[in-house]
Amino acid sequence: GIVNGMDVQEWNPLTDKYIETKFDASTVMDAKPLLKEALQAEVGLTVDRNIPLIGFIGRLEEQKGSDILVEAIPQIVKENVQIVILGTGKKAMEKQLLELETKYPEKARGVAKFNVPLAHTIIAGADYLLVPSRFEPCGLIQLHAMRYGTIPIVASTGGLVDTVKEGFTGFQMGGFNVE
Repeated sequence: GIVNGMDVQEWNPLTDKYIETKFDASTVMDAKPLLKEALQAEVGLTVDRNIPLIGFIGRLEEQKGSDILVEAIPQIVKENVQIVILGTGKKAMEKQLLELETKYPEKARGVAKFNVPLAHTIIAGADYLLVPSRFEPCGLIQLHAMRYGTIPIVASTGGLVDTVKEGFTGFQMGGFNVE
């Protein structure tokens, strides 16, 4: 299919006004740990560059798979990982998102509001970005992640299959489910 284009001025790690540490392909390995620490500090997680950090940015509705993600959180946090979820949508899902910090204070944060600066901080600071969409004609979030050196983990659907090359630019996980 035809792949969406992204705004390469808005999503440019060398000039991004929302991140403190600017970088390019030659400096990404030095910048990513600093950006992760900045994200952890901003959302109130333990600051530790050695803990894998997973991000999710998207609408909180079934199409985007956020219901699957919320159900999977108890399994995810059993591992030595942290997760930050940013999104708005269905009120019941927003409520579940806001409860993450209470349930998993050392592991998870949920932000249920539209927040462009935090979206940039998550894209720049996360190690992985989950895109568990049930269907996705193309999507841009995985392109943003790749541009910022964040590994997309995507459902094998629609344009995500066209843009994320398994084991090269990210990982395809088939259809997402709680397991």
